[in-house]
Amino acid sequence: METIEEFILKHSKSKEKRSDFTSYLYYLLDKYEIDNVSFYKKADISRQVYSSLISNKVNPSLNTLIKIIFALKLTNHEAKYLLKKANYTLSSSSNYSLVIRYYIENRIFDIDKLNESLIKYGYEDRIIK
Repeated sequence: METIEEFILKHSKSKEKRSDFTSYLYYLLDKYEIDNVSFYKKADISRQVYSSLISNKVNPSLNTLIKIIFALKLTNHEAKYLLKKANYTLSSSSNYSLVIRYYIENRIFDIDKLNESLIKYGYEDRIIK
């Protein structure tokens, strides 16, 4: 059995696991080599919303997170971590979440197609705006 020190060391090595939402977002922006202005334009979020996110003034909405995930074309793993950092999850018990997960897991980063599917499954009031 490993010691508690070994356990802590093993689980704290990953920058991804230790970072907060803003740090992880910056990590992703660096990884995908996208500057701030290009990013918030591509994600279709306002400069004000972006500024609030990076200054930790507000917790992002699920809607905003989905736009970020699609804009950066995150892997399933990265998307899950980003959602987790903002205290969200896409649960298997929710068809709404499953529709979104389908698009992320299959790397279909088209908000319009996602919205068409959400409407098809009765979630017209929850489309990504």
